[in-house]
Amino acid sequence: MEKWQQIFSQKIGQMKPGDTWTLKADYNLQFNDRYPGWKQFLQQHAFARFQCSQCWHMWHSAQVNILFHMHLDRKQRRGQVKMKIFRQECKKCLVPKLELPEFSQENTERVLENLMLKIRGKCYREAISPNSLSKNIVEAQIMGPHDSSHCEACQLGICYAKYEDQAPANTFFRAVSLFPRSSPAHEEWSEAEMGSSRNMGSSCDGRRCCCYICCLVIFLAVLIFVLLYLKI
Repeated sequence: MEKWQQIFSQKIGQMKPGDTWTLKADYNLQFNDRYPGWKQFLQQHAFARFQCSQCWHMWHSAQVNILFHMHLDRKQRRGQVKMKIFRQECKKCLVPKLELPEFSQENTERVLENLMLKIRGKCYREAISPNSLSKNIVEAQIMGPHDSSHCEACQLGICYAKYEDQAPANTFFRAVSLFPRSSPAHEEWSEAEMGSSRNMGSSCDGRRCCCYICCLVIFLAVLIFVLLYLKI
């Protein structure tokens, strides 16, 4: 946490020099379960590196989730931020352990820049444009889709990456949305301003599936008819 706290102190000091803020890790945080007056920000699609503490296998992920709870006491001019980084398991171990990721300096700063914007919007009630949020940088090749069975956030139902592929292997920069899509079960997602492109893509995939099924049924019907005709 030292790197996170150091960068956080620098950025919050520049943004609100008259207020005192602290940042600490709290792995008991729960999504949409917070004390009255506390605000929430879920950073999705962050990029980080993981390493298994048992077999030393290393992997990268562009689907790391970080949960922030924040509170400002306006009278005391003191603020608190609690953060929880969701972990992933090694897929090579038979009995894997949940491992914490390691973030580069640049992506750590980008995540905390987004946190600063959320603090300004949620705690200080400033008008913040959704386009102001920074995108994380994919710094290494990622092979294959997101492995939701080994993702802590997916297991808790707050990671939508299990429905999406990760960045292709030849992609260095990935266009990433930092706003979760709307969902009645998650109030934080109600703030999302996602486009309809994913919904259109899902609809097209559904139509393709129906076409494949219809073609298969017709093929089987013709095959049965031919076999019965030959038998007669």
